[in-house]
This record gives sequence, C-alpha cells and structure tokens, in this order.
Amino acid sequence: MTRYIVRRLITLLPTLLGVTIVIFLFLRLIPGDPAVAMLGEHAATENVERIREQLGLNRPLFLDREALEEGDFTGFFDTQYVRYVGRLLRGDLGSSIHRRIPIAETLKARFPATVELALVSIIIGAIVGVLAGIISAARRNSPIDTTTMLGSLAGVSIPVYWLGLMVIMLFAVMLQWLPAGGRLDPAIELETRTNLFLIDAVVSGNMEALVDALKHLALPALVLATHPMSIIARMTRSSMLEVLQEDYIRTAQAKGLRERAVLLRHALKNAFLPVITIIGLQTGTLLAGAILTETIFSWPGIGKWVYDAILARDYPIVQGGTLLIAFIFVFANLVVDVSYAFLDPRIHYE
Repeated sequence: MTRYIVRRLITLLPTLLGVTIVIFLFLRLIPGDPAVAMLGEHAATENVERIREQLGLNRPLFLDREALEEGDFTGFFDTQYVRYVGRLLRGDLGSSIHRRIPIAETLKARFPATVELALVSIIIGAIVGVLAGIISAARRNSPIDTTTMLGSLAGVSIPVYWLGLMVIMLFAVMLQWLPAGGRLDPAIELETRTNLFLIDAVVSGNMEALVDALKHLALPALVLATHPMSIIARMTRSSMLEVLQEDYIRTAQAKGLRERAVLLRHALKNAFLPVITIIGLQTGTLLAGAILTETIFSWPGIGKWVYDAILARDYPIVQGGTLLIAFIFVFANLVVDVSYAFLDPRIHYE
C-alpha cells in the first residue's frame, strides 16, 4: 500500500508539469495583452512596452530561437516558462499582475472559503443522495422510486445560476429567512485562525458568529449540493439494484434477516465502491471552485477569483489557481483509490 501511494505521488509531478505547460500555452493564446489591460487601450506604446518589460512579457515563451541559432544556450533559462517553473520549484506562485499581491497570500484567504462551502455541500449531497438511492432501489418501480429519480433528473438538469436566483428570491427576498450572500454579517466580529468560519466560531465559542455563518452558508451549500446529490442518488440506486440480484442477498433474505440489515450490512457495503468514486470526483470538482455559485452568492472563494483573473489577463493568478485545482483532482483520485482497499478486503495494491 505504501509503495503504491509513493508511486502515485511520484506520478503527480509529471501530471502537474503537463498542466503548467497546457495552461501556460493556452493563456497566451487568449486575445489581449495584460499591459494594455492595465493601462487602457489608448495608452502610449512606450508605456505599454515599459510595463511588458517590468512583467517579463517581452521575453520568449519557451525557446529563444535567435539565441539558440547563435549557440547561446543561456537564453533558454531566460524564457517566460522556465522562469515560471523555477519560481514554482522555490515554492513561489508569483504575484498578481494588477494588484502585486502574492498569490499564496490570496489563496490562504480564499481557499478556506471554497473548502467550507464544498465540504458542507458534498456532505449534504452524499447523505441525501445515498439515502435516496437506497430507498429507490428498495422500492423499485414504486411511486417513491419514480419521484426520487425524477427529482434527481431535475437536480442534474436545472442550471445552477437559475436555481440560485430562485432560492435567493424565495428565501432571502420574499420570506427573508436567510441572507442572500456573503459569509458573515459585517456587524459580527469573529477571531479568524483558519479562515474556516464554522471552525473558528466553534473554537472561539462565538455562538452568534456560528449561527450567522450557518445562515450565510445554507443557500449556497444547498444549491451547490443539488448536482452531486442527484448523481450520487442515481449511482447508488444503480449499484444497489445490481447487488440486490446476487445470490448472497437472496440467501440473507431466506435466513429471515430484516430488510434494513440486508440493505445496509450486505447490499450497500458491496455497492459502495462506484458510489465512493463519484463522491470523490464530485468533491474534487466542488473544491476546484464553483464559479457560478460563488458569483451568485458573493462567496469569496477561488472560483470567482480565477474567473476574474482570466478576464483581466492576470496570468500568475490563473496559473496558480489552475495548478491548485489540478492537484486537488489528482489527490482526490488518490484518496478514492486508496479507500477501495479499506472498503473491499479483496482489493490489494502491489
């Protein structure tokens, strides 16, 4: 098991290197110039060139052909990509082109907000989705099954931006039960240590902040949970129906075991491998930053941050955010693969 995990971690390096090449290249293919975006379209040419010099945008991307033709190989190390990788190896993600703020500092402030929203959403989606899938499989072709599957189909089909606006209109505007956006009421003071407001409120014993943070989290978490909830419900139902046809299930039923014991102790345990795969992938997707949800609810996470950086041609932010997203996906896949051995003793990793 340890050797398998080490091998997977080693393969993480070329994966991330490939991600840096792809995002570095495709960002430069987007029309527009960061220097022009900073100074405006009517800026003087000399000012634009001066900014490009300061930002290193006038250097070659990957190779300096003229230097190589002249036999000068030192120019290879002065390209934009090599300098970028060199900073990464030193643990430096760079700084924002526009604000000149280190990206690592911004990630420390914004990533916990995305983590908090994503984890609460996936917990809601996993619990409700698994329970709905079990009930649908146990009551196959019944009105409950039909209603549950129609609900899961609607959850996958309804656009997030439309659902978000509807719940804001209903619960925040009409009923005024919950706030429409943000993470915490500005009037409430909270000592932040982890930037995970729920944990910080519990650790500091600030119950007022805890309740208010939960209120602000309720609507975006429910909206964000609808899509993974629906997928998990359908996958759980499909896996459960397949397992319920096995001989050992009929044997357990013939022995007179209660239906709950058969479903939970025998069927669900053996049907859970594909379900845990979906949960892991959905967790990686949510942690990568739900751009629409964060935008609609003014949630200060990494999704909206990276989206704004793309529009502003802020290359370092997009590169750093994308690299983090890639790492999250690879790590989520690793956790899912390792969990197979604990869920099914028949699985061994050489």
